Amino acid sequence: MPSRHAADIRQVAQKTGRSLDEWCELLESNGVGDRREAVNMLRDSYAVSHAFALAIADQCLRRSDDDDWGSDEYDAEEGDNPW
Repeated sequence: MPSRHAADIRQVAQKTGRSLDEWCELLESNGVGDRREAVNMLRDSYAVSHAFALAIADQCLRRSDDDDWGSDEYDAEEGDNPW
């Protein structure tokens, strides 16, 4: 994680009212798959500041990349959502 986001990530729940896991689940359930889309959604629909939206998006998308590519459970041929 870039150091510029580290302080924001530690304060996500306190500043936004939702944990990082909750934000990641929300982005995933809405099919958000790229950084710009995630940041726009967090800012426009949930009034999350731009700095927190960037930190949340980067962290959640990084998690999804780690989960999808490092997991044997993902099978693109079966149509699983690789969010």
